[in-house]
Amino acid sequence: MFYTPLKYLARIALGVNFKKIQFSNLEKLPMDKPVLLVTNHPTAFIEPCIFGSYLDRPVNFIVRGDLFRKPLYGKLMRDIHMIPIFRASEGFDNLKNNYGTFEYCYELLKDNQLIQILAEASTQQVKRLRPLKKGTARMAFGALEKYGRDQDIKLVPCGINYTAADKFRSDVMIAFGDPISIQDYLESYDENTNKAIRALTNTLEDEMKKLIIHVEDDHAETYEHLFEMDRNNNLQPIFPIYDVEGKARFQREFGIAEQLNLATPYQFDNISKEVVAYKNESERHGITDFGIRRPDFGDWSNILILALGFVPFLVGRVGCYLPIYLSHLLGVKKVKQLEFVASVKLASGIGLSLLYYLTCIGLAFFLAPWSVLMIVLLLPVLGYFSVLYIEFFEHFRQARKFQNLDQATQNKLVQMRQNVSPNFSFSASKK
Repeated sequence: MFYTPLKYLARIALGVNFKKIQFSNLEKLPMDKPVLLVTNHPTAFIEPCIFGSYLDRPVNFIVRGDLFRKPLYGKLMRDIHMIPIFRASEGFDNLKNNYGTFEYCYELLKDNQLIQILAEASTQQVKRLRPLKKGTARMAFGALEKYGRDQDIKLVPCGINYTAADKFRSDVMIAFGDPISIQDYLESYDENTNKAIRALTNTLEDEMKKLIIHVEDDHAETYEHLFEMDRNNNLQPIFPIYDVEGKARFQREFGIAEQLNLATPYQFDNISKEVVAYKNESERHGITDFGIRRPDFGDWSNILILALGFVPFLVGRVGCYLPIYLSHLLGVKKVKQLEFVASVKLASGIGLSLLYYLTCIGLAFFLAPWSVLMIVLLLPVLGYFSVLYIEFFEHFRQARKFQNLDQATQNKLVQMRQNVSPNFSFSASKK
């Protein structure tokens, strides 16, 4: 009942929250087979929202069982294809409920359904794959035992890569790997059950590592600045937001991280010194890498665009400010765990914006002239335009700041940016 309308509401909200949602190798996801979609888990529930909103086939999600404690919430979550799984930390009495969960999942797989499994079994906002649990392999083999060994269940490894999961207007890159057939492990399973489960889990882990951009926490600043430089070298158009042709972006950033991870300590130290020196110098002048790389964006012709767009920007900004502010307040001020910030902001933003918009329409319809009602009806479009306007203005401002520097300082910053390249190549890893 609620799955389809929420699918499209979430798609709109995700399209505002993220600049880009890019899928690499989406064609590898079978559309007519029983599928276990095996993913990492950087946020509380953004990943299920993305798959539920953009995949063409319905998605079932396995989520924390404690979310189902209240009957009303439980009914709503089941209606939107969420399936509870209980952990020992939630009480051993709850573990017996997992029997029903697994039985239900076996039925879904028998009916050629798709189930997303967050295989790390807990959420942590890190840019690397954490060890996978064995529950995914157990579920696949269990389905064979329950409904026949001839089932062609596919396990599809998938990596979810956020540029900054908790930040508004960040990007997400999702990469799919080659499907793994459970039938390939059936003989091993008959010989030694535990060994087959371990082997399948290890294979999934190895394949997912090829799909996740691995960033070492201790040196994250170097990685992130090089990612930013690459993005400014390869600007993307605003549309489409949802992009299934953007695999080059993932390949480049995977390649950057791979080069850093394979560098010797001496090589990495040289790269890091050049990056930090450049970053510190640009920050000393209050300029971002975009302004240095794209000074042409500060041309005065862009002032005309800003001038023409100012009124619709102002209407959209003021008209949509309240729900955006409240959802931000809920996410940042009320949520203690980082991994839940983006999820709470997104969910509260959907609910508050819908309530606010419907209220504004009702008030305008009964109390205001038709001209005001037309503006209110356009508020969602104007609100999104205001977001794009702010980003355009910030890019213009940064480029102008660079143009206003004396020539010697400009040359120095450009040279320091170029000094990174001899130590580091922005080439893409061949995937």
